[in-house]
Amino acid sequence: MTRLSALIVVLILSFCTLPAAAQDLSGLTKQERAETLRFAVNNSLFTLYHEVAHLLIDKLALPVLGKEEDAADNIATWILLRKNTPEANQALEDAADGWVLTGESYDNYFAGDDYASGYSPDRHRAMQIICLMVGADRTAFRTIANAYDIPSERQHTCLFDYELVNRSLDAVLEGGQSGTSVNVTYHDGGRRLRLAERAFRGSGIFDDVADELRRGYRLDGRVRFTARRCGESNAFYDPATTEIIFCYELMQDFMQLHLDRRAERSRH
Repeated sequence: MTRLSALIVVLILSFCTLPAAAQDLSGLTKQERAETLRFAVNNSLFTLYHEVAHLLIDKLALPVLGKEEDAADNIATWILLRKNTPEANQALEDAADGWVLTGESYDNYFAGDDYASGYSPDRHRAMQIICLMVGADRTAFRTIANAYDIPSERQHTCLFDYELVNRSLDAVLEGGQSGTSVNVTYHDGGRRLRLAERAFRGSGIFDDVADELRRGYRLDGRVRFTARRCGESNAFYDPATTEIIFCYELMQDFMQLHLDRRAERSRH
């Protein structure tokens, strides 16, 4: 049984313990459940690499010109592109889709204090992921870029965006030594977040990313990876404790985001 198949079994067995808000899963086909889970796991994976980027910027004193949040997105995208696997490419597609859906859920509202924040608009973050993808390999990702209505002339200049990111990161992140100490801890999510906790644990992405950090870098001190309920939908890097915290609420929100889009499409 593959890891994804095992996770589908987890979903099915978890229905009886889910709160009413998540019962919509029970009406899905096996394929629909797999798609929902894949979307949630892949968006969580991109988020983890985004937080690892903050960790590397902090511990390696990486130069950042512009918004650190944008730089972290670029690093996460670059890491996944360098894997050059269908699974990593799908993760990037799902992450871009996730940012589009998140923006739509807020009617793409961006005004007032948002203009002074450290975050770019959600749809902009989605387009930057797609731009770097098509910049890395226009043949492989042209169809995706077209689906996002990125003009042909912009797709061409995305090559320069990717080359800049690749040249910058290749010089500072490649050839690192192994040996980073990473402790991974999963806390109980409680009844309300039981499915999100089981899906996140079962995906293995927290342990996989932690292992990549151990094998690819030698950072001073001990790094902590902590998965827990937070009372909010979030994931963040805490430089005071050198800790990446992933909240089960975020995993749940990713699943709900996909379900809401499916429900919206069924009404039209």
